[in-house]
Amino acid sequence: MEKNSISEYFAEVETVEEYNGYFFSVSAAITISILGTFCGLRNMKQIHQWASNGKIRKFLSQNYGIENLVCCSWYTQVLGLIKPVSFNECFAKWVMSSVKEDIKNVTLSFDGKTVRSTAKMKKYKNPLHIVSAQIAEYWITFGQKSVDDKSNEIPAVRELIELLEIEGCLIVADALNCQKETVKTIIKNGGGYLLSAQRHRGVHH
Repeated sequence: MEKNSISEYFAEVETVEEYNGYFFSVSAAITISILGTFCGLRNMKQIHQWASNGKIRKFLSQNYGIENLVCCSWYTQVLGLIKPVSFNECFAKWVMSSVKEDIKNVTLSFDGKTVRSTAKMKKYKNPLHIVSAQIAEYWITFGQKSVDDKSNEIPAVRELIELLEIEGCLIVADALNCQKETVKTIIKNGGGYLLSAQRHRGVHH
């Protein structure tokens, strides 16, 4: 059965603990977050304030069946229950449905970035490093995976390739990912590749 709204793609997202979601579902929280992000809002507090507006509440009700909105604290707690891997799988399916058949003709760019704001956060042993797969033609993030540090980026890219449907896509990445095992993973999943190979010249005195 074809899904018709964002909420339906995230209806089966898994959580770290049981949550009945009778009054406010996980998929509703995700839908509000995605729509708020589309509007240029940068954090959960801003998105919650936006969703609290009377006109937006009516819009959410009429178009996404979201009748209730909890307080900001409850809203962020619900989002915190989501398993990242499960979210990635649902998110990828939603993105694929948006670009439809064009997905087989796109360029997927894999890259890792360090979230600098996490450097001084006590709950992180090391600054948070996120590996992303982006659809270059649409400027859309196709999937993400967090890693402990940059040294773990190589296996994370392979795991993302396995997770996403890359058949017919061109995979591009920097020199760090110019690895035989990465190439094998791309080929096995039906993709093409263009990986940067950087050669360093020695300095002579």
